[in-house]
Amino acid sequence: MKTCCLSVALLLCSFFYSEKAAAIPKSAVLIVGNDAQNHAVGHLNSLADIFRQNGITVYKFYYPNARWADIKAKAVNCSFFIYTGHGVANGGFDGEFGGLYVNEFVTAQNIIEDVQFKNKPLIIYLNACGSHGTSAGDPDNIGIVEAHKRITDTALPFFMIGAGGYFATSGSITEFLQAFLKGVTLSECFKLQAEDWQKIVKHKPIVSSNALNQLYIGISSYTNGKEVYYGNAYVGPLNYCIK
Repeated sequence: MKTCCLSVALLLCSFFYSEKAAAIPKSAVLIVGNDAQNHAVGHLNSLADIFRQNGITVYKFYYPNARWADIKAKAVNCSFFIYTGHGVANGGFDGEFGGLYVNEFVTAQNIIEDVQFKNKPLIIYLNACGSHGTSAGDPDNIGIVEAHKRITDTALPFFMIGAGGYFATSGSITEFLQAFLKGVTLSECFKLQAEDWQKIVKHKPIVSSNALNQLYIGISSYTNGKEVYYGNAYVGPLNYCIK
């Protein structure tokens, strides 16, 4: 009997040790790009506090200390990848939207060549032209087709290297992040972010031959009767949430 009890105890101990050893420490990569507005640093610093309060390690890369070589080394194991700065109108594949502008320009091609995510992170773009649809200097209404294209073009390289979800907005994400860290799904967090807007104009599966196939996209818009602004978007599975 004692031998049996000891064996069970050792088995349980081994199980819990394996579970503990298998637990993946979570980290967040926070990036302030070249020529980002001054308030961007304050916003990301407040997000860093939220991450730390939830036991998540934070790595900051704020221009002029935003070198891609340093960023990509930490991005591999991250759970959150957050960028605020200029959207790049020709940094994506085939000269479309995509990439980053940090100390240097980082294209979609650079992203897929230099990084392979291990933990299906959430990618977040803040106030980056095109990443949520609308871009500075747009006409009154670029149309939903163009907004859809800009968003998915920006998101595509990240899904090609193993991202779990993508979210972009022209606003603050404090409430969005707090809800997501409590286990609320990406699609529901998007609705929380977009609820003050007039319309969610797309919330449907993406039919594609690339890495976005079988994912969903949501876009919210606001109109003052003439100008239409697309300011919040997500790409990913409906049930994607933090693990």
